[in-house]
Amino acid sequence: MRQYSDLGPLDRLTFDTVELGTRDTFSEPSSFREAYHAAQRFVTDLQGWLVICGPSGTGKTHLAAAVGNALVESDQPVRYVSVPDLLDHLRSAFDPAVGAQYDDVFLQAIEAPTLILDDLGAQSSTAWADEKLDQIFTHRYNRRLPTLVTTGMRFEELGDRLRTRLGDPYFSTVVNIKAGSGKPDIRDSGLETRLSEAMTFDSFLPKGAAGASAAQRRSLSEAHAAAKVFAEHPSGWLYLAGPTGVGKTHLAAAIVGESIAQGRDVLFRFVPDLLDDLRRSYGPSGGKSFDHTFSQVRDVDILVLDDLGAEASTAWAEEKLYQLIVHRHDAMMPTVFTSRTALETIGGSESRITSRYSDAIVSRLSDANVVAERYLSAPDFRHRGAAPRPRSSGGRKSSRK
Repeated sequence: MRQYSDLGPLDRLTFDTVELGTRDTFSEPSSFREAYHAAQRFVTDLQGWLVICGPSGTGKTHLAAAVGNALVESDQPVRYVSVPDLLDHLRSAFDPAVGAQYDDVFLQAIEAPTLILDDLGAQSSTAWADEKLDQIFTHRYNRRLPTLVTTGMRFEELGDRLRTRLGDPYFSTVVNIKAGSGKPDIRDSGLETRLSEAMTFDSFLPKGAAGASAAQRRSLSEAHAAAKVFAEHPSGWLYLAGPTGVGKTHLAAAIVGESIAQGRDVLFRFVPDLLDDLRRSYGPSGGKSFDHTFSQVRDVDILVLDDLGAEASTAWAEEKLYQLIVHRHDAMMPTVFTSRTALETIGGSESRITSRYSDAIVSRLSDANVVAERYLSAPDFRHRGAAPRPRSSGGRKSSRK
C-alpha cells in the first residue's frame, strides 16, 4: 500500500503532526480547522470529493498527505500525485511506439480507488493538459470514485467545466483556507510571488543604469518618490510612463507589495493578459466568469494596470477599457498605470487608442486634478551596463516595464 501510494517523503505528514491553533501566521485558524475536519471526514467516509483551496503555504499539501497516510495505515489503496508531475509523466510517456507506458501512467490516475491530486492549477495550461485533466475528472466523476484535490487558485477562477465537476453540492465538499495574519495573500493581488519579492522600493535603483545623466537620475528619483507616496497614501491616479527597461513595472509591483503588507485590497493586471482573460470568458459559454473577472478589476480598492497601450487595439478591447476607466474615474478609485506612451502623446496619431472611445479615455487619463504623471527617462537597466538589481531577475512580467 505504501509503495502504491507514491507518498514518498510525505509519509511524515499526518493528522498527528498538524498543530491546530498554532498556524495563524500561515493560515487563518478557523478556515484551516474547517479544512482539517473535512479531511478527517473524507478518510472516515471515503466517498465523494473534497476540494481544498488556499494560497501557497497554508497547509493544503499537509492535509492531503495526512489523508493519504491515514488511508495507507488502514490498508486502503490510495494514489497521491502532484498535478504538474502527473502531466509531465504523461507527456514524457506519450509515444505511439511505447503506448503501454503512457496507458499505465494514465490508468493509475484515472482508476485509482482513491486519488489525491495536489496543486491543481500549478501546471502549464495547454489544450492537451486541459484535455487530460478533463478526462480524469470526468471518468472519476461518472464512476463516483473518491478524489481529493488541492489548488492554489480561487474556486471561481477554475474553468466552468471543472467547477461543474468539483463543485457538485451533492457529491463534492469545497473548503477554502485563508491566509494567516502574518502571510499576506499574494495570490489575491494577481502579482506573481517572485515579482513581489524581487521588485520592492528598496531594490529599485534611483541612480539608474550606467551612463544615466543627472536629469535621467532625477526622473527616476521623482518616480520612486511618487510611487512611495501613493503606496503609503493611495489616492487619485498615478501614471508611470517611459521606454522599456526603466523600472515602471518595478515601481508598480512595489506599490502592490506595500499595499498587501498594509492589508489593502489591491489587484495587479498586465493589460494584454487582462483583455485576453475577458475575451475568453465572454459569450454564452462564459457563464458568470466574465462578470466576475470584470467586476473584480473594476471594483477593487487599488488597481494597477501594467503596460497600457501594449494591448491589441480593437473596438471591443477599447470598449472594455473605456468602461473600466470611466467607472474608476467617476468613483475616484486609486489606480496606477504603466505605459510606454507619455500622456501628452497618448491621443496622438501614433497612439494605439484610436476608436470612438479614444477621446473619452484620453480625457480621463489627462485629468490633471486626478492624474499625476511621472515620466522615467533613463537607459535600459537590462542592456546598458547596469549593475544587477537585488533579486530582480526572473518572472515573466519583469521584462514588461
